[in-house]
Amino acid sequence: MPASIDVAFTPDLLPFFDLTGKTVVVADLLRATTTITFAVANGATAITPVLTPEDAFRLAADQPNTLIGGERGGVKVDGFDLGNSPREYTEAVVSDRRIVLTTTNGTRTLQACRAAERVLVGSFLNLRAVVDRLAQVEGELVFACSGREGGFCTEDTVFAGACVAALGETQLTDAAEAAKILYQIHRDDLLGMLKNCYHGQYLAAIGLGEDLEFCAQVDRVDVVPCQIGGRITA
Repeated sequence: MPASIDVAFTPDLLPFFDLTGKTVVVADLLRATTTITFAVANGATAITPVLTPEDAFRLAADQPNTLIGGERGGVKVDGFDLGNSPREYTEAVVSDRRIVLTTTNGTRTLQACRAAERVLVGSFLNLRAVVDRLAQVEGELVFACSGREGGFCTEDTVFAGACVAALGETQLTDAAEAAKILYQIHRDDLLGMLKNCYHGQYLAAIGLGEDLEFCAQVDRVDVVPCQIGGRITA
């Protein structure tokens, strides 16, 4: 069981955290960490998060059997194979393939956490698997919420709160306690929360409302993707 739990509500707060020796769970429920989780569950061999589309094109050019995925403004980047909808990352598409991924928020957060001892990828899709893994962790645990363009978002904090609530008695910072309270408010209607949050409304407005229903699924898969050396694998 973790000795303590903290929550960084946005990636802009991460420079104020010393992640050395700590376990970090990165959350970008809408949609990067949901997409990564589903891709790994469907057999993607490795996912490399990068900061820009230019980085993605350059890295993929040097790697055979690689797909490029991601978005800007929620929409697939011109020239990419895939967007950032988890529904695209089916077994038929991603099994035995490498993926280079860049998104507005999630891949930035993953890059910012590379100093941690262990970086795990969380979503509602693998909530129980994440909690089970974290129950075996000793030391300090930090949830890194990707937020939206540097600001706070409800959905990532609710996910962090769900994990905090499931882990039971341990030392919580005020931020972790607040995340747990926010989860308790929304736990009976996670889909409603996703539909009502700012980014959920934006995705629905650009025709991606089906992604909200997908991202609201709880415990669909039992993998916990882990980032090591800048690459994410099962």
